[in-house]
Amino acid sequence: MRSLAAAVIAACACALAIVSPAAAHSDPPVVIIGTGGVMWEYVTPEDTPNLFAFSERAAVGNVSVRSVYPTTCPADGWLTLGAGERAGDSVSDSGACRLLEEPAQSETGFLVPNWQDYLASAENSPYRATLGQLNDLTRDRDTLALGPGAAIALADDRGRVEDYGDVSDLIDLAPGKDLVLIDLGGLSELEPRQFAQTESRLTGDPLSASFVGQNWNDSDLRELMRELDARLGTVLDDVEKALPDAHTTIVSLSDYSAIASTLQVVMTESDEPGLVTSATTRRDGLIAITDLLPTIVPGAAGPGSPLTVTEGGTAADNRETVTDLDRLTLAIAPATGPVYALWGTMWLLTLAFLRRRGPALDTALLASAAAPAANVAMMATPWYRAPFPTAVLLLGTFALSLVIAGIAFRTRRFGREYPAGTVAAVTVTAFLLPVLLGSTLALNSAFGALPQLGRFYGMTNMMFAISGAASLILAGVIASRVAENRRAALMILLLGAVVILIDGSPWHGADFGGPPVLTIAFAVLAMLVAGWPITVWRAGGILIAAGLVAALFATVDYLRPADERTHLGDFAESVLDGSALTVILRKGSQVLAQWPLILILLSVVVALALWWKKKGAMALFAEKRDDPWLWVGLALVILLVGGMLINDSGVIIVVTGGMVALPLIASLDRADQPAAVSPRRGAPGRR
Repeated sequence: MRSLAAAVIAACACALAIVSPAAAHSDPPVVIIGTGGVMWEYVTPEDTPNLFAFSERAAVGNVSVRSVYPTTCPADGWLTLGAGERAGDSVSDSGACRLLEEPAQSETGFLVPNWQDYLASAENSPYRATLGQLNDLTRDRDTLALGPGAAIALADDRGRVEDYGDVSDLIDLAPGKDLVLIDLGGLSELEPRQFAQTESRLTGDPLSASFVGQNWNDSDLRELMRELDARLGTVLDDVEKALPDAHTTIVSLSDYSAIASTLQVVMTESDEPGLVTSATTRRDGLIAITDLLPTIVPGAAGPGSPLTVTEGGTAADNRETVTDLDRLTLAIAPATGPVYALWGTMWLLTLAFLRRRGPALDTALLASAAAPAANVAMMATPWYRAPFPTAVLLLGTFALSLVIAGIAFRTRRFGREYPAGTVAAVTVTAFLLPVLLGSTLALNSAFGALPQLGRFYGMTNMMFAISGAASLILAGVIASRVAENRRAALMILLLGAVVILIDGSPWHGADFGGPPVLTIAFAVLAMLVAGWPITVWRAGGILIAAGLVAALFATVDYLRPADERTHLGDFAESVLDGSALTVILRKGSQVLAQWPLILILLSVVVALALWWKKKGAMALFAEKRDDPWLWVGLALVILLVGGMLINDSGVIIVVTGGMVALPLIASLDRADQPAAVSPRRGAPGRR
């Protein structure tokens, strides 16, 4: 019996050992070396031999460090790492970042300076980051912070960190630690300083960011990179001595630029060369700064997802891939403003000469509407590698617009709607096909979203406005060319279903605000084409259907595994846990912040209505009440105004969608050939 009891006790002891904390921490130690201002363009074997050598044995990628402000300061990056949510220091000194100070030792540990400022900033931010989450999640692990930035990330909610030291103390303090954060020091275009006087930081990008490129001094940056690389070499040697089995990640957490945020370097040790990615970005070679905390501590709360490694090519191929993305984002940012200016100039000049007749002006109308599709097509070329990339992009966009317009103009012999329909079809294809195929072609364009701004996949608001307006023009062509009313209405509904599915599906567009207004616009247009008047009950049914479509996409996404969800599923979860109001208020405040533009837009609409009334244009509308293009106009108003009200881009949706649709509608009235179908019967105006 004694031997049996001894055996039982021994078995229990073994079982307890298996599940004990000590055994749970048998994984290799984790070392995070944080820096700032390091971009792939400046990682070379000549200037940065240690960074380059590390990339030979690592999975590599870019990290979007955008936090709360247009540029990310060192404090912002370390705060976001520790919180798992966008966070930052809300004060500045003439645009410069705060110089991080050494924590002060106390009886209970080390206290991070300016912690109350960081807490107030998080409380006033729409993201409401929970500072100290990394500390809270690693209470059962032996952690160490080396350097002031690392202390910020590892501090608890009171700004206290237990184990702290200088980077030079790594060999003495690191042995036996499970997690070591190291602040290597970062690079910044404006030298960080201790603040004598403070001012609030801007929360939106300055207008200049869309018109000027990054203009830092290249030679100065390379010299700073050489100094940083020398420090990195010493730290890597010390890590090898103190923690030979450690898994090391090097990540740049803040911007060098003083103008607008850029992509930064991230590389993590890997058995095979590869590209880092995450469910947050769904793009190989790109992660978000909020992905770092759930990578260090699985299960952390926040919008981030654990970092994973996808198979890449050789180490050289992987570096070229991530460097190429870095080049693209650096080139598209200053080119976006000029592209908009070119498009606006084409649009205004065309409308200024609208009363004239001739193929040249007809083609110009079509070209102004085709500019967004042409810009997306340019993304298939390596324009950003040219010596003058902005000029190449502008010339290419303009030339392709004329080509698309010229081809479309030649289709007018088939009917007056065909040129407009051709441009609309090209536009819908240019914006929706890449989304359907998982390509970032449209997303990388001037009408997409820069990855450093936080939209990494799917449909942006501007893409929704342009593709939605173009798809309604296509629906107008169907309504005009298909003589049988109900068949035309069915085809319009099918077209709308395809557009809505691509725009809102969590596997494709993952757009929350677009599907409801698309549903309303297409349903109203289909009913009018079918000859069904819009009654109160039908209008109510359409609104309910719109809400159900949005809810369906969000619910389907929520039911997927947590690591595969998009922001649609996250919003559904926030509805269930009661935190959705915060998201709604943040989006609403972004729309309300555009009240001057909204007021100007409404003033223009009122002025046009009064002018039309004075000119007797309303009588013309009464005569053409059976014209399906008037119904298309109503659907466009629903789409664009509704999109403006429920999306945070606001007026931009009305402007971009209108700049595509209006020239195409105007081209119909200039066509000499009449429509090839007879007037439809059963139109609402005749009932």
